[in-house]
Amino acid sequence: MLDPLTIPPLLATDPSPWLQVFGRTHPLLLHTPIGLLPGVAMLEFGAALLRRPSPRGAVLALAWCSALSAAAAAAAGLVLAGEGGYADELLGWHKITGLSFAGTCLLAALLAARSGRGPFRLALVVALLAMVPAGHLGAGITHGEGFLLAPLQTKAKPVPPAGAGTTPASVFAREVLPILERSCTKCHNPEKHKGDLDLTTAAGVQKGGENGAVLVAGDAPGSKLLRVCRLPEDDDEVMPPKGKSPRPSAQELEVLERWIAAGAKFD
Repeated sequence: MLDPLTIPPLLATDPSPWLQVFGRTHPLLLHTPIGLLPGVAMLEFGAALLRRPSPRGAVLALAWCSALSAAAAAAAGLVLAGEGGYADELLGWHKITGLSFAGTCLLAALLAARSGRGPFRLALVVALLAMVPAGHLGAGITHGEGFLLAPLQTKAKPVPPAGAGTTPASVFAREVLPILERSCTKCHNPEKHKGDLDLTTAAGVQKGGENGAVLVAGDAPGSKLLRVCRLPEDDDEVMPPKGKSPRPSAQELEVLERWIAAGAKFD
């Protein structure tokens, strides 16, 4: 029996580049139904509140635009999920809510042509309700779980113990980890581990990713973590990719190089 949290992606084992491009249109496509559906609701329920006839032509046209764009966004999302690097449970629930949203949009469009407005209005409300968790979970996948309420949460910064400033562990915690958090962990974290790589902890850095280790203790030039950060901005392998996160400065790259050359010690 298929687990609903493991809905398979639409990406083949050796996908066509054009199929991958379609999958990456998901962030673009998803905004269309999210913007159109509230407009449909305003036209339909606004007319009812004002006790005027519903503008059925406009409502029907916009309802179908919402349904078709939602279906396209859902299909692109399933393709994009095949690229991997996302937290399985969060992604599974996003698939369920996203497909539910697309399905109820389609049902609402089919009912919009009927003379009786009750079933259509009910489907419209259900679609609006499904849109909220689908969008929220999508934001969590993109920006990290808890992204919406993160500004309301205050986290006390740990104070290092006296005399710990010169220990190898404090070098990583004080100098290296902040660089990774600024430039790398937006995509390489427990929720969105692109390339199966988590750079938020010492264990994750040591483990590496799907292509193996990202650092070689004592060998800075041979460490992928440093090498990809030094590539030209237009290189396909440069990290972080252009527009994703701030690139490490020259001084920060020197910190990483010295740390790796000294043995990349964590404790």
